[in-house]
This record gives sequence, C-alpha cells and structure tokens, in this order.
Amino acid sequence: MSAKNIVVVNLQSLIDNNQNYINIINSLEISQEKYLKIYKNTEDELKIMLNEIETSKLILNDDYNNKLNKFSIEVEEFNLHYQEQIIKIRETVLNEIIILLEDYAKKYDIDLILDSTSYLIASNSINITKDIQDQLNEINFDLGYKNFEKN
Repeated sequence: MSAKNIVVVNLQSLIDNNQNYINIINSLEISQEKYLKIYKNTEDELKIMLNEIETSKLILNDDYNNKLNKFSIEVEEFNLHYQEQIIKIRETVLNEIIILLEDYAKKYDIDLILDSTSYLIASNSINITKDIQDQLNEINFDLGYKNFEKN
C-alpha cells in the first residue's frame, strides 16, 4: 500500500481574509447605509404611531397595521437581497479557490485535499492555507453585487 499525499486547507479563512472579498463586503455595507437610515426613520414613525394609539386607548388602526406590514415585508426583502448577494460573492471566491487547489494538487501530486473543518487532528506541515491565500491575494477578480431596489 502506497502513502497518499494529503493536505488540508481552511476554506473559511481563505474567503474571509481575502482582500477582494473584504473590499466588496465593505462596499456592500456602505450601500446598505442609505436604506438602514430610512428604515430607522420608518421604525421611529411606527413607534410614535403605536404610542399614540396606546395613549388614546384606541384599537390598532388599519393605517398603522398596513404601514407595519409594508415595512416588515420591505425589511425582509432587503435582508434577503443582501444575503443572496453575499452568497454569490462567496461562491465566486470559492470558485477561484477551487481552481487554485486543483492546480496545486496537480503540481504537487496531491491525492486528497480536506477542508480544515473535516478532520480532527493533523500536522501543521500539511496545511496549505497560507500558500493558497498568497496565490488568491494575487488574483484581482471582479466581485460585484446589485444594490437593493425598493418595489
């Protein structure tokens, strides 16, 4: 039986510490700020309406319920939109990592590459995360996203 060449890599670290990824996430967060301010204002208005309803001992009115429902739906759509954008960005980075890992496996005759979450104990000498991270940082790939648009 021949020895197999096995290495491990930390995929999560490769993605989270990639400068392209960090830059696009920062940009995405900046694009969200406009909406977060709007949502904060709307939330404050709804709180005022609810306080007025409670102090006047009125039953919740349709205007408040409609505004609250519309607001809740829009916030949910906003959150879902940006979750989907982050997933797409992460998939793009992961695809680049896979290409680098395939090349690494061919170049160094590697039989098996495991993610660092897939094993319990291993020697640091078989961890190639740093090598792949260095190669990944040299790639200037385009990570884009769509801004949220209200309906």
